[in-house]
Amino acid sequence: MAKKKSKSVNNKQDESMLSKVEVKAPQDQEKVSRIVGSIFIVLGILLISYGIYSFVKFSRTPELDDALEAPSLSGTEVLTNEENMVIRGVADGYDEVFVYVDNEEVARVKVGRDSTFEYEYPAELEGKYAVSIAGVRGFPKRYISPQSDMRIVEVDRTAPELVDIKYSPEVGTDTFTIIGTVEAEAEVVVRRGTDKYVGVCDENGDFRIAGILLDEGPNVYTVEIADKAGNMVEVEEKVRVTYSPDSDVDGDAVSDELPVASGELEAAMRIIRENNLMVILGLIALVAFMFSSGFVLVKYKGKE
Repeated sequence: MAKKKSKSVNNKQDESMLSKVEVKAPQDQEKVSRIVGSIFIVLGILLISYGIYSFVKFSRTPELDDALEAPSLSGTEVLTNEENMVIRGVADGYDEVFVYVDNEEVARVKVGRDSTFEYEYPAELEGKYAVSIAGVRGFPKRYISPQSDMRIVEVDRTAPELVDIKYSPEVGTDTFTIIGTVEAEAEVVVRRGTDKYVGVCDENGDFRIAGILLDEGPNVYTVEIADKAGNMVEVEEKVRVTYSPDSDVDGDAVSDELPVASGELEAAMRIIRENNLMVILGLIALVAFMFSSGFVLVKYKGKE
């Protein structure tokens, strides 16, 4: 019991001694903390000021540098039927490109690490759009290149229309030919089952598809037309051709000028020769008439 009492007395003495000790923070440490805090505050203010300055400087219109080479619009399609017109190209050495449509700035696009860029311009209306770009680089002061050469991009969402089509509805050959007129440089496809025959229109829209195979009896084909913009339409009226071995009509003899049922090339050439002969004879008759009329007139004046 005596040991326990002495231990409690010692604890009370230690507590009384600690209560008399006054804990004080070192003044030097407080000064250092204030100096470091002030430095951080000043640095923060400087960084914020520089950020504001850089933002304002960066947002301003870049300075034109005529010595810079304009970026390229390579990869931009000149004809499309999409809702958005895709503008893409290469801008080597630039951070950003300004995109212009019909001489108006429409977007600012970041250049990728591979020096390429891409932007989709919402083309609400069909028609032709003049597209150009300019490259921008530098920070915080920026420089812009001259605008690139304009590229005309046409937006065409109108399906092509079949203007004219000609073929023999009944032939005596196992093949036939279709000719007609559609949209310039469009593609015409004639189908029956797995059989497919393709013709490309010229600059006037004229096309000719020859050697279309026939089975004996009635044959039905569908005609599809696709223009260069990608618009496609299937002609509502089917092509119906009957192959009758007893018929004398050559299915591949379709022409704008020659009769479809002529059947023979020699007959067609004879028609051409006869037409040319008639023209020549007509010209000779006209010259003879003028010569004789002049001769009579001169002779009549001589008598007077």
